[in-house]
Amino acid sequence: MSDASVRILIADDEVLIREGLCEALQRPGHEVEAVGDGHAARRALDAAAYDVVILDLRMPGPSGMDLLGDVRDRQPEALAILLTAYGNVDTAVEAMKKGAFDFLTKPVDLDHLRLVVDRAVDRSELVRENRELQSQLQQKGADDGFRRIVRRSPAMQRATRTVKQVALSDVPVLLRGETGAGKELIARTIHERSRRSEGPFVAVNCGGFTQDLFASELFGHRRGAYTGAHADRPGRFALAEKGTLFLDEIGEVPLKNQVELLRALEAREFQPIGDTRVHKADVRIIAATNRNLEDSIREGIFREDLYYRLNVVPIDVPPLRERREDIPVLVETFFEESCRAYEQPRKRPDEEAMQVLVGHAWPGNVRELRNLVQRLVVTTEGATIGAGQLSEVLGEAAVEAASAAASEESISLPLGSSIEQMEAELIRHTLERVTSNRKEAAAVLGISVRSLQYKIKRYGLS
Repeated sequence: MSDASVRILIADDEVLIREGLCEALQRPGHEVEAVGDGHAARRALDAAAYDVVILDLRMPGPSGMDLLGDVRDRQPEALAILLTAYGNVDTAVEAMKKGAFDFLTKPVDLDHLRLVVDRAVDRSELVRENRELQSQLQQKGADDGFRRIVRRSPAMQRATRTVKQVALSDVPVLLRGETGAGKELIARTIHERSRRSEGPFVAVNCGGFTQDLFASELFGHRRGAYTGAHADRPGRFALAEKGTLFLDEIGEVPLKNQVELLRALEAREFQPIGDTRVHKADVRIIAATNRNLEDSIREGIFREDLYYRLNVVPIDVPPLRERREDIPVLVETFFEESCRAYEQPRKRPDEEAMQVLVGHAWPGNVRELRNLVQRLVVTTEGATIGAGQLSEVLGEAAVEAASAAASEESISLPLGSSIEQMEAELIRHTLERVTSNRKEAAAVLGISVRSLQYKIKRYGLS
């Protein structure tokens, strides 16, 4: 949690409960306001902005369930928590469908409430940071790639550490990863953090040219060099002068063209077709492939000397299925971007739908996820996306498989275990999974590091 003030609204008609909730949540950095009925809550929502709204299900005036719509419509960034003494599964499901962040039964466990509020604040801050980042990028007129890389997962953190290490040098980089994993974003980030950031970033899909056109596209040609060459045309090497040339799908380059490319990289010069002069190539090379180039070398379709020229610093960009911790943040970001781009009201998946998104295999990786979110934003009505709507897009079989995958690492406790025992076991299990990295564990659990440290001390976890 940041040091900025967090505004919390509590609406409950029972005086003792209301005062107890206020006392439990009143701490440095929190501004807590309490009202005794639904009418007062509605007036408060009209008068001020809140980060977290805690609503009693049954109280005079509009009920907590009714007020969920007010929160969603009037303060879409606020997160609502519903309290009730009459809890059941159907009521909880209805609350989640109407946009509730969580659903708690009375008597309320105050420690658990604090934990839920911390999670809600963290989520709210994440959404706000994403929006502020987008605004800053629009004002700058540029896209700060590194800040756009979601990297809560260990696999993506390893990749971005290497990005930071190599960005300021001019060494060639080879990005390895599946189609749609985000290799171009990594390449742009390296360029933006390099000394060449004021120069051009030129991307070329090496699989998009025939063998005959390859040299012309990369090195350019002079007028009259061949039939149809009606004017001088600079190639990609010339366009990337003093900047970065990104050679995507480098494994698709035909063998004949590989010789020409290797010569240009080794000599750092090139010769346009039909030109008698040789031009210096002041460019940095970043290549990317979704192929295993070592296998291609053994198959005789990729030159070994070109491979070693490109593979000075390899960076493995993990597929989305190996960085599931990043998926909730990516989903939030893509929904935010798409709703703004298509002028739609704010939408988001409910808890069950998010579980499906986290568990899906994503063969198309981040690109597939972004496209799915764009489709959902345009084709679905209402502010909340449910698992049923995902079934219509992904298919029922895929949704069932994703739900199973998301619950593979479930925790089993004996019947009758207390909430504290369940929470302690969840924290212990998460710490084991991330090898005791507390910052990473807090991200996985959806709480602040400070809250996690408090829980570790309380439960005597190492």
